[in-house]
This record gives sequence, C-alpha cells and structure tokens, in this order.
Amino acid sequence: MWSAVELFLNSALLWIFFEVACILSVNAFYISVPWFVWGALIVTAVLWFIRIPQPDSSIVKEVLGEDLLSVKKDDLTRETREQNCMRVVAHRGGGFDYPENSLAAFRNCKEKGCNVVEFDVSLTKDNIPIIFHDVTIERLTGHVGVVKEMTWDQLKELDITHNHPLRNKFVNGAKIALFDDAIEECLRNGQRMIIDIKEKGLEIVQIIIDAFKKNPDLYRKAIVSSFNPLIIYMIRKKESRIISSLAWRPRFFSTITYKGLDGPSTGRFRNPFKNILATALDIIHDWALHRFTYYILGISAILLHKDAVNPEVVRWWHVRGVRVIIWIVNLPSEKLHYSRVLKVPYLTDSLLSEEIP
Repeated sequence: MWSAVELFLNSALLWIFFEVACILSVNAFYISVPWFVWGALIVTAVLWFIRIPQPDSSIVKEVLGEDLLSVKKDDLTRETREQNCMRVVAHRGGGFDYPENSLAAFRNCKEKGCNVVEFDVSLTKDNIPIIFHDVTIERLTGHVGVVKEMTWDQLKELDITHNHPLRNKFVNGAKIALFDDAIEECLRNGQRMIIDIKEKGLEIVQIIIDAFKKNPDLYRKAIVSSFNPLIIYMIRKKESRIISSLAWRPRFFSTITYKGLDGPSTGRFRNPFKNILATALDIIHDWALHRFTYYILGISAILLHKDAVNPEVVRWWHVRGVRVIIWIVNLPSEKLHYSRVLKVPYLTDSLLSEEIP
C-alpha cells in the first residue's frame, strides 16, 4: 500500500517540477505572443523533424512519366507523350484478361503494349513474400484456407485459374507467383511496377527494402503503395529513395467496400466497439491525410478510388506535387474521362478496350 502512495507522491512532485519549468520557460520567452503560436511552432518543428522528403524529382519523373497537368499542350508531340506518360496501369496485371497477379498476366501486358503493372504482395505463414491479393484462397483457387496460416509449400501448387471466367483458355492453369519472380519478370519485360502491400505486419518493411537492394533497378522502375501510412513511413524512413504512394478510399478502416452511389458497405467488424474505433480511425485518418500525412510520408503519388475524384481533388494534389492515380476504371467511357479530361493515369482490370501504342 505504502509503495503505491509513494509512487503517487513522486509522480505528483515530478508533475509540479514539469509545470514550474514550463511556466518559467514561457515567462522567459513569452513576448505578447499567444499560446497557440508557440504551440504551432512546436508542432511545425516536430513535423519538419520527422518528415521524409520526396525522392529526387528527376527519378520521380522517370518512374511516373510526364505530368500532363504540368505540360503545355504544344510542348509534347503525341508520340513523345505516349512514350513518356503513365496512362494505363494493369490492375493485378489485368485480372479480367488473365489470371490476376500471375506471371502470365504480366507477359500478356507486355504483349499488349502496357508497360505499367500493379500487383499485390502478401506473406505466407513462413514469411515468404508472394503475389496474392485476398486474405483467403477460396475466390481464386476453390480451396479453403487463410494465406497467413499456410506455408509456401501448401500454396505453391494451387491453381489460381479455378474460378476465372476464361479458365478454359488456360490449359495448364497458373500458379501463385513469388515476389522475387514477379520482380524479375517485370524487369525483364521493361515494365514499371506499382507494388501494393497487403500485409499488415511491419515484417514486410525489411522484405521490401531487401528487394530494392537486391534489384537496384527498382528505384527507377517501382512505386511502393499501401493503405497503411505507417508501413509507407517505415519503408521510406529506412530508404528514402524509394518512391511511394498511399492508397485511399472513404471509410477504408471501418467498411469492406465502397461505391460512390451506394456509399460504404457493411462494417468490417461484428463487434460494435471495434466498428466505433474503426470509424473514429477513418475520421482521424481522412482529416490528417490532407494536412499532415502526405507531407510526413513524402509520397509522390496517391491512389484514389474513382468515385471520390473530381477536378478539384486532382488540382489540390497537383499543387502539392503529388500525382493522382485512379482505381479501378473498367468502363471505356470512364477511361476516356479520366485520361482526357482529368489527365490522370488509371488502374484497369482489362486491356481489351485500350489503344496502347
């Protein structure tokens, strides 16, 4: 009992010392300046200290291409613009045309003339990085299982064409690809990559860093993206040369899916308390994203849900030096709108309607 009382008294004494020190400091430096100014200066200094600057602009331009919003119409010929601008990104390698996130899909993109692919990275139970989007394997393979609870030996023989609408086209099926193999394939094809991290744990950070060290060409060929700002921060804190983006949609942490006309879908959690916390996190994240998060992370691009984008949103990010990339755009009419009106690149599941030189 006495030890608890003593701890309380010592804590109270420490707080008194702290409060007196604050008062003396303010009296020493306070010259008719409101408290909020001092507070703002402190916050500004902290943000300046912890922020990670964007990579060199020339490297960003090499990976993302010309920003059409910054280039006058007469400054680029049509041929040069098509060569230097990122316009079409094959989402999961174009999952409607070929098995998603497969090496065959990446090769198909190359044949179609698409030089930018997006793919997802997850970890197996034994921490092997693989190219896979879902938490479970059922949708693609027809089997039941959770990726995080399965080893690479259990996953490597599964056929990911099982439920594909064009599965009869793929006589030999397709297997889950390793992260290293996907990088090798894309580099061999001369393709740029958007590496979308699906893993929630921070162990993925070192795996990404090691991949860039092993393949230095990635610094000029790849963008690392995630919905989780902490993962992006940790990656760029260790290697600030890596070009990064943050993915965003309304109510990401609290709901499963989102459509503009329908709004957010059902909640992620059955527990109402968890849903409340996730909703609060969404509110805080959305508020901070436009004020602090993008600045601290030093992102070069932001991946936005197509139903949450308008010309004002594109302009707002453009002024701050952050490229907007739209996901997921599959209707030909929408593709024309985003590429010709808003002049931003988009992710698509199919290249069938694309006119790629």
